Parts: sequence; C-alpha cells; structure tokens
Amino acid sequence: MYEKNLSNRAGLTSEFEDGVTAFIEWTKSQHAYMDGEKIRCPCRKCKNEVLKIPDEINFDLYMKSFMPEYYNWTSHGEERVQEYFEPVTAPPLQGE
Repeated sequence: MYEKNLSNRAGLTSEFEDGVTAFIEWTKSQHAYMDGEKIRCPCRKCKNEVLKIPDEINFDLYMKSFMPEYYNWTSHGEERVQEYFEPVTAPPLQGE
C-alpha cells in the first residue's frame, strides 16, 4: 500500500489508492479518535498533528503520501503491534 507512484510514469498505483480508501473508511469508524467529522492527517506534512475532514486527508495522502514509518495506525484506533522475539541462548564456545 505504501508504494505510492507507478514506476516509469506519473500517477498513483491502484494498490495505494485502495489503501488510502481503506484507511479513510477505517478512521471514519473509529469515533473515539475523531473530533466531530475530523481525524488526524497522517501525511508527511501534517504527521498526525493536524485534524482534517476525510476528503482533505485523501487529497493530502495522494499528494504527499503517508508520513514515514506509520504502518500501525495507533493515532486512528489500531492497537499497537508488539514484536516479540524468543530469547536465544548461544551454545558455549568450544574450550569454555
């Protein structure tokens, strides 16, 4: 979804357009994260600090894309994904 531009020509990828639509629909269902009709704009310029209506956010995302590293939509009601790694114990080195 985050691959915005078509390679070798102007325009947006259909995957990006579909992803923006899915994002807007998701945010409109998260009433606890809205201020009336406005939601935080995750574009590169606004960085979730500016509240806008969905049509303005749609435009911003098409023009400026998402802010870097915003894969987990925590400012829009999605729960934080916690990465969990099993601890690995290395075997002792030979001679120890």
